[in-house]
Amino acid sequence: MTVKQAHALGKQGKADLHMHSTYSDGCATIDELLAHVQVNTDLDVIALTDHDVIDGALRARDLWAKGNYRFDFIVGEEVTTTEGHLLGLFIEKRIQPGLSMERSIDLIHEQGGLAVVAHPLHRFFRHSCQLAVMDRIHAARDVWFDGVETWNASFCGLYANYIAMGTTRERYGLPELGNSDAHTLSGIGSAYSWFPGKTAQEMRAAIEGGLSAPGGTFWEISSYYDWVRYVLNKEEREARRPALA
Repeated sequence: MTVKQAHALGKQGKADLHMHSTYSDGCATIDELLAHVQVNTDLDVIALTDHDVIDGALRARDLWAKGNYRFDFIVGEEVTTTEGHLLGLFIEKRIQPGLSMERSIDLIHEQGGLAVVAHPLHRFFRHSCQLAVMDRIHAARDVWFDGVETWNASFCGLYANYIAMGTTRERYGLPELGNSDAHTLSGIGSAYSWFPGKTAQEMRAAIEGGLSAPGGTFWEISSYYDWVRYVLNKEEREARRPALA
């Protein structure tokens, strides 16, 4: 959805609900991430969703609450289930990795959170939820996805975004989100979700009411370069650590 289309439908807010920090495999510290969003983006809401940990998101919320930030913040986690990655949003406790998709969704819902399937339907990415799983969840009566990430700005979306978008609209009718899946500062806000309002609770209401819409593009080449350089340097530092001890 373009800016003009979103505004014509009353969707003024922009949220990026999928990004990573140094608490998992991201390049930026919590302080750097919050400062970057404040100064260099026009996002109204963000969620920090590190892989299988929640400590960074809780710390980020504490720092955010003490600051004078113009954007709203959501605690999240990208959960590694046995059948793909799942975003847990508006949660307070870590979801254990390695559980079934159904059990992971239940644990998110038990906390009052929202379960959004991340970068689905990529045939060659092992952490992408596949069609059979989504069909199974869709057919179930006691477990459900609250939304689907139909636009992912990373390499995960290069192949699968249009498949995820078309399949979601044809088969499931679930609320759609766009997210950056940023692992670098420059990637934050490259994709986002349009919604009516400006706050985290209004973003939640938009998801629950099917009013969110994906927008944005993909990571720039510099984001890939920065991330690869960080990962390689991190591996080199860790490899050298015993020799320096």
